[in-house]
Amino acid sequence: MIFLIFTLLVALLVAIFAVQNAAPVAINLFWYVAEVPLVLIILGSALAGALIVFFMAIWREFRLKGTVKAKAKEEAKAKSEPQDHNVPKDMVPSENIHTDREDTTLPPS
Repeated sequence: MIFLIFTLLVALLVAIFAVQNAAPVAINLFWYVAEVPLVLIILGSALAGALIVFFMAIWREFRLKGTVKAKAKEEAKAKSEPQDHNVPKDMVPSENIHTDREDTTLPPS
């Protein structure tokens, strides 16, 4: 909501600034010269900037969604595969070793 209010305020300021600058200006583009009101240049530039920001935000959103989707797919694949911890066989205890000690007292120091 704050963003919307800020955006409307900026748009209002740009519109006021543009209307106060309605004098015609000469636009030179290579060999073409045109007389255009300054208000159109200001509003057109503001619109072009807003469109650039909008399309960059859309592009970023799609890129982030793709990254999230790839990470979720990677996580699902990792969960579905059997876990191989690459433990050497000589490190794995054999079945005949008992870990329950009957003597739980500490040796005298």
